[in-house]
Amino acid sequence: MAFRSRKAAPGGTAPVTSDSGQAVSQPVKSETDIPSLSDIGEWPRIEIGSHSVIRHAYENILTACARLGSFATGREPTTDGPISRQQEILAVDDLVSFAIHARRLIENTASSKRFMRVTLRAYRKPSETIAITRIINILVHHRDIEVIRNLFELELKTGLSSPIEALVKYGGKENEKFNKQFPPIVAIRSETNAFIVFELIELVETFQEKVLIPILDLCAEHHLFLDEDY
Repeated sequence: MAFRSRKAAPGGTAPVTSDSGQAVSQPVKSETDIPSLSDIGEWPRIEIGSHSVIRHAYENILTACARLGSFATGREPTTDGPISRQQEILAVDDLVSFAIHARRLIENTASSKRFMRVTLRAYRKPSETIAITRIINILVHHRDIEVIRNLFELELKTGLSSPIEALVKYGGKENEKFNKQFPPIVAIRSETNAFIVFELIELVETFQEKVLIPILDLCAEHHLFLDEDY
C-alpha cells in the first residue's frame, strides 16, 4: 500500500446524524489519528535526515536516472566511433553518480534494510537475483564498470573469452552477423567479487518503482514533498 500523506485539518467538530435522526457534533480526527505508513507496519517510525541533503540526493538521482533511461532505451549507432564510446563513458559516470546519491537518499530516509528484498535478475541467469542495495554498494566502491551492447564486448570485457578468441568468433566481415547487439547491460565487480551482470533498464525501473516511490511516500509523511514544485 502506498499513499502520500498531507497535513490534516486541526481538530474540531462536524455535524452528523444520529440513529434517531437528530443532528449531533462529532470530533474530527486530528493529524495524529490519521494512519501513517509506520502505523500499518510498512515503515519504522524514524526521524528522516536533513531536508536539504535529501532533496539534493533526490535531484541528482533524477538527473542520472533520466539520462540512463534514455540511453538504455535508445538504439546503438550503426557506425562505431568516438560518439558510441562517449555514450558509454557518460553512462558509467551516471551510474556512479546514481549510486552515490541513491545510497545517501536511502540512509537519510528509510535505511537500506528496508530494501534488502528488492532484487534484479542476473543477465542470462533468470533464476539468480541480486539485491539492489548490493548493486548500489558495488557501484560506489567498484573496481570495474563496463557498459556492454553486443556479444563481442560481453565476452571480451567480462573475460568469457580471451581477446584472440573473441576476435576469431566475431571479427571480420564474415563474422559480423554473429555479433548480436542488444539493449545496454552493465557488468560490475569489486576488488573481491566476480562480475555481476544486469540490464540497465531493469535497474532504473526497479529503483523507481520499489525504492524511490516508497521513499517519496515516507518523506511526504514527514511533510517533505520531493515530487512537488517548491
